[in-house]
Amino acid sequence: MADLVKLCLKIAYAYGRFTGVINFKIDLKTGQPLVTRRATLTSVSTHLLIFALLLYHTLQKSVVTVMWKYANSLHEYVFLVIAGFRVVCVFLALVSRWSQRRTFMELFNSFWRLCQRNPRIIQYCRRSIVSKFFFVTVTEILQVIVTLAMLRNRLSIALALRIWAILSLTAIINVIITQYFVATACVRGRYALLNKDLQAIVHESQSLVPNGSGVFVTKCCYLADRLERIAKSQSDLQELIENLSTAYDGEVICLVITYYLNMLGTSYMLFSISKHGSLGNNLPMVITLCAIAYFGFYVFDCWLNAFNVFYLLDAHDKMVRILNKRTLFQPGLDHRLEMVFESFALNLVRNPLKLQMYGLFEFGRGTSFAVGNSLLTHSLLLIQYDVQNF
Repeated sequence: MADLVKLCLKIAYAYGRFTGVINFKIDLKTGQPLVTRRATLTSVSTHLLIFALLLYHTLQKSVVTVMWKYANSLHEYVFLVIAGFRVVCVFLALVSRWSQRRTFMELFNSFWRLCQRNPRIIQYCRRSIVSKFFFVTVTEILQVIVTLAMLRNRLSIALALRIWAILSLTAIINVIITQYFVATACVRGRYALLNKDLQAIVHESQSLVPNGSGVFVTKCCYLADRLERIAKSQSDLQELIENLSTAYDGEVICLVITYYLNMLGTSYMLFSISKHGSLGNNLPMVITLCAIAYFGFYVFDCWLNAFNVFYLLDAHDKMVRILNKRTLFQPGLDHRLEMVFESFALNLVRNPLKLQMYGLFEFGRGTSFAVGNSLLTHSLLLIQYDVQNF
């Protein structure tokens, strides 16, 4: 499994370089990020080509009407809004990448050192990472299959380039989200290790019998030293999370909007498929099934992204709950050990873990429920408008 995780991460790095999202070189042996002329030119060329093709794409006939004979004015409007927002959001995300290139290099270096010092982190997040890569890969493959199948009779070099530019936006979005996912999963893995060590310290502290002997004092000092190291590691880890959130502020907001609109548009397209019976254009049923499977995998991918964040917040809450067990200690413990416990607990209360984006919203189950409810409401309104007017 560890080798599979390494393979996934190497593929993600290569894909990031190919799409220009990673605009610097990384030495895979030492983990040292480097700004090179080749990496810069490759990224700039890729981005210029993509947006030049997108500009050409906006001047041509809508791809929706080319792909699907049942397309109406509402389909074109929905596609235009989604495509427009996607282009703007990806453009802003890439601007953030270029303006904060040094910041992202430092972030990568920090996470590399974190994983090198704590190799057991991968044990606690490898299943999530592999699952993420599986869902992203299958989703992109299904999207390409459906698109090419629907355009098989009209495919030309010009149209293929336009499609490549549109699919490149999806690839860029997936690369950025995957990077954030892997970083969050690594932090969660580190929290799991800290919670395991903290649980062991609490258990040993509960078993102490205060008697004032030299062995008792030595044991308390030993536990206090271990607890201080955990507190320091947690503080550094939370600072790293804050740096990660700050760097990804703009990108995550843009991509959340893109995800929302994609889900809305895909839901409407599935309704249209059920309304007309197929995708049309004499396509085999297997292509329609691929389109439905694409939506299913896309939903699972969004679910995986959300729960990756939820599990990180749960790991932090678990640390707070473990520290609350200090009230069950026998009276008469060493004063220094008690002070370290109190200081650690007080620091967590004063600095709760919050994943906020520009102060606009805070990641959590409540926020996700509100977004899901909004998505369902707008999907139903869009479908109702279609039923009443087309």
